[in-house]
Amino acid sequence: MGNKQASQSQSGEEEDRMTAITAAASTAAVPGTPQATTSNYPPQENGEEGEEELPPLPPPMKPITEPILVASGSASSSAEESQGKREQHTENQERNSLLNRELKPVGESATSVCDEEDSNITATFESAVGGTLESSVDKDDGGVAMAGSSTTDGISASSEQTAIQRREYVIRELVDTERDYVHDLREVVEGYMALMKDSDCEIPMPEDLRGGKDKMVFGNVEAIYDWHRDFFLKALEKCTEHPEELGPLFKRYERKLYMYVVYCQNKPVSEYIVSEYIDTYFEELRQKLGHKLQLCDLLIKPVQRIMKYQLLLRDIYKYTERAKLHNETESLRQAMQVMQVVPKAANDMMDVGRLQGFDGKITAQGNLLLHGPLVCCEESAGSNFKGKELQVFLFEQNIIFSEAVGKKTQFTNPVYIHKAHIQANKMSLDEHVDEGDPCKFAIRSTDPRKPNLGYICQPSSKENRDEWVSTIRSILQKQKDFLKAIQSPIAYQKGELTKEL
Repeated sequence: MGNKQASQSQSGEEEDRMTAITAAASTAAVPGTPQATTSNYPPQENGEEGEEELPPLPPPMKPITEPILVASGSASSSAEESQGKREQHTENQERNSLLNRELKPVGESATSVCDEEDSNITATFESAVGGTLESSVDKDDGGVAMAGSSTTDGISASSEQTAIQRREYVIRELVDTERDYVHDLREVVEGYMALMKDSDCEIPMPEDLRGGKDKMVFGNVEAIYDWHRDFFLKALEKCTEHPEELGPLFKRYERKLYMYVVYCQNKPVSEYIVSEYIDTYFEELRQKLGHKLQLCDLLIKPVQRIMKYQLLLRDIYKYTERAKLHNETESLRQAMQVMQVVPKAANDMMDVGRLQGFDGKITAQGNLLLHGPLVCCEESAGSNFKGKELQVFLFEQNIIFSEAVGKKTQFTNPVYIHKAHIQANKMSLDEHVDEGDPCKFAIRSTDPRKPNLGYICQPSSKENRDEWVSTIRSILQKQKDFLKAIQSPIAYQKGELTKEL
C-alpha cells in the first residue's frame, strides 16, 4: 500500500514538473514576455509525515529553470555594470595602444581584428536588451533549429538582424561616450580655465604661471571643446538614425581631427607644469569647483578619446560586414584608416615633444618617419661594442640620437636629452658592419666638421632592422635625386620621363 501511494505521489510530481517546464519554455520563446519567478516544486499536500520516509526526488532541471528565475527588471542594472566593465577595458586598451604598440593595419579582416573584443560586446549588448542574442536559436543534440523556421534563409536573416542590433548598440555607445567626453572638456574650459582668467578669483595664480605659461597647461583644448560641442557631437547624434553617414563623417572631418596632433605635441610641456602645482594651486581650484577628477586626469581625456574612436569604429565595421551592408563598408574602412593615422601622428608628436636640447627647429625637419629605442654605440669606441639604449628619431631631414632620462609616473613621462644628430644630406649608411651579427648597421656623418661622428645601431629584431635600413636607404636615394635635379634639371626631367614611359 505504501509503495503504491509513493508511486502515485512521484507520478503526480513528475507530471507537475513537466507542466511547469513546458509553460516556462513557451514563455521564454516569446521576446519581452515577463519571466516566471515562482518555484517549480509542487506544494506539499496536507503535510503528511509519511512523505519524509521516501527517497528524495532528483532536483529540477537546473539549466532550463535558472534563466526563467532571472527577473527582467535587472536588465538595466546589468547593462550599467557591463557598460562600466567595457569602459574600463577600452580605457586600458587606449593607454596600451598609445604607448606600447603599433596600430593594426586596416587591410586586416574586420573579423580577425575585432574578435578579441567580440565576447565583451556581446555580453554588454545582451545585458542592454535584457536577453540572450542567440535566444532565437535552439541548440540540442538533434541540431540547430530556428524558432518558427528551419530554412537556411531564415538563419541568415536572423544572423544579419543580430549584427544590425549589435551595431546599433555600439553606435549608441559612441554617442553616449561622446556626450561624457564633451562634459569632461567643459569642466576644463568652463571650470579651470575660467577661474584662472578671473581676476577676482580668491585663489591667486602663482607668479611662475603668469606671462603665458598658464596657456601652455591647456594647449588648444578650448578649440577642441568648441568643435566637439557645436559640431561633432550633433553630427554623431544624427548617425543613430542614419548609420550610413558615420563613415563619411570621419572622412569629412579628417583635417579637423589633426587638432589632436597639436594637442599631443604640447602635452609633455603641460604634464611638466601641472606636476609642479598639482597638490597646491590646481588642488585648490579643484576643491573650489567641486570636481572629483584632478586636472591631470581631465587633460588626458583628449588623448584617450582619439584612441577610442578607432576601437569603436572597428566594432561598427565588423558588424556592418556581418549584416551584409556592403554599400557602407567602404566608407567605414576609410574612417578606420583616418582614425589610425591621426592617433599615430598624435603619439609620435608626444614623443617628439619630450625631446630636449636639440638646437634646431624640430618642425623644420620634415615628417617623422620612424622613432624608437635602438641599442647604439659610438663608432669611435672601436671594435669593443658596448651598446646603450638610445631613443632615435628619424626625420626626413635629420636623424636625432637622444637618451631617456627619468621614469614614467602618474603625472610625468621620461624626457629625451639630445646627444647627437646627423643631417640627411650629410649622412652615409653601412648596412653590414658585423658579420657575426646581421642586425647591426652603421650611420656615419660625412660632414667634414664632424669627421668622427657615427653610430653602430642594433635593433631588437631582424624585421625592425630591415625597416630602419630600408627607410634610411630611401631617404638617401631622395637626397641623391634632389642633388641631380639641382645640378642638371633638364637631364633629370628627361630621366623621370623615361622612367614613366
